[in-house]
Amino acid sequence: MADKRKLQGEIDRCLKKVAEGVEQFEDIWQKLHNAANANQKEKYEADLKKEIKKLQRLRDQIKTWVASNEIKDKRQLVENRKLIETQMERFKIVERETKTKAYSKEGLGLAQKVDPAQREKEEVGTWLTNTIDMLNMQVDQFESEVESLSVQTRKKKGDKEKQDRIEELKKFIEKHRYHIRMLETILRMLDNDSVQVDAIKKIKDDVEYYIDSSQDPDFEENEFLYDDLDLDDIPQSLVATSPPGHSHLEDEIFQNSSSTPTSTTSSSPIPPSPATCTTVRKSCGSLFCPHPTQEPLSSLKSMAEQAALTSGIEGDVASLHLTSDIFPSSTTASSGPPSAPQPSLSEVSILLSLGVCPLGPVPLSKDQLYQQAMQEAVWTHMPHPSDSERIRQYLMRNPSPTPPFHHQVPPPHSDTVEFYQRLSTETLFFIFYYLEGTKAQYLAAKALKKQSWRFHTKYMMWFQRHEEPKTITDEFEQGTYIYFDYEKWGQRKKEGFTFEYRYLEDRDLQ
Repeated sequence: MADKRKLQGEIDRCLKKVAEGVEQFEDIWQKLHNAANANQKEKYEADLKKEIKKLQRLRDQIKTWVASNEIKDKRQLVENRKLIETQMERFKIVERETKTKAYSKEGLGLAQKVDPAQREKEEVGTWLTNTIDMLNMQVDQFESEVESLSVQTRKKKGDKEKQDRIEELKKFIEKHRYHIRMLETILRMLDNDSVQVDAIKKIKDDVEYYIDSSQDPDFEENEFLYDDLDLDDIPQSLVATSPPGHSHLEDEIFQNSSSTPTSTTSSSPIPPSPATCTTVRKSCGSLFCPHPTQEPLSSLKSMAEQAALTSGIEGDVASLHLTSDIFPSSTTASSGPPSAPQPSLSEVSILLSLGVCPLGPVPLSKDQLYQQAMQEAVWTHMPHPSDSERIRQYLMRNPSPTPPFHHQVPPPHSDTVEFYQRLSTETLFFIFYYLEGTKAQYLAAKALKKQSWRFHTKYMMWFQRHEEPKTITDEFEQGTYIYFDYEKWGQRKKEGFTFEYRYLEDRDLQ
């Protein structure tokens, strides 16, 4: 009974969203037809596309409920599905008009010259660029709101509601910046032909859903969004990185700024104080810190010494023989009048390794790190001469007889699948993960497969369908799944998960 009430509550919320979405669609539709210029029309066309995508996701959910046998009265669901499909047909009219504009004589002539694959790559690149800009715009809005709330909380201390909102906004900012880094990395990979266009298209709907709905109370993010792109294996030069310690810098700005409120925008940031920059420099630990320092830059001598230290070179840094004549202090140069040129220059002796790698060693690749770990493991577990000796049988000095009411032999038929099928699911998972390489593990896997569990070779976890997949193709299926998390030891639900068949362990266990 409780499950039915819960399901009805989900249906009511979905139908409410449909009504709001259709109303918003109608409003944008009217604005589109009343638009005065081409720029306004393009903006409303983009807004209309966002709304229709939201309605399409709701339509997919409704179709799942219509196909379910748990719901008896489906008239309201069918009516709302038809209502969404009507808006989809109306959107096709706008889409057709937009495409017709593109098929002018000049457009057709250009399309003949451009390779279709190249054009598709350019379209995906444009989408990535626009998405990054949109995320940056939202980050600017969040930061502006944080700044405004910070000024208010300083005037009125103890306002917990505003403080909670600031913490929430900071989490949004951090998550947005994570997605910006990922998308910038993907854009670089696209420019270098290190990623397939089809792979980027698969994450397009999820990214747009995040941008549109990340602030909704019932939003659930796809934690495996970028896993299929294998971003861990890309070269370090393609990885987009943001300046470290940035969030710490913002906190310092809000704490050290004056109590008098000032009007600022994203284009005119608040200049940080010297104390702030010193804190940032200490926090990031970078030789070439990107933050400005109202203090003078380090001298070339100290920079060279720092480079020698960070490069891991053995020996005393003093062996560089760097004199003040060669690297004059920037403080001296700025404080006094320009000095006369030196009559002669002293010789400088720099280690050869600094000439090869002045900014430190190149980080090892993933394969090299693995080989290094294997070598260390070999040295830790070197064979001992006694390992070649014959194993001696253990003989108890004081044998203790086992009472007859204890099991003297294993239970009958305990090495059969039928016996394992009578065990609980959690017991089967324990046997599978903790009795590796044994017949018991094999029988536990066989029993789990008979209970419709499927093993994912990438995540090394067992998955089971929670409901019929929303999308099924020859390469993957997508929907809601139950999976067993062996690290936290429990079953969890994952919505919108894409199960690629190439990661399915499908050997026939006979």
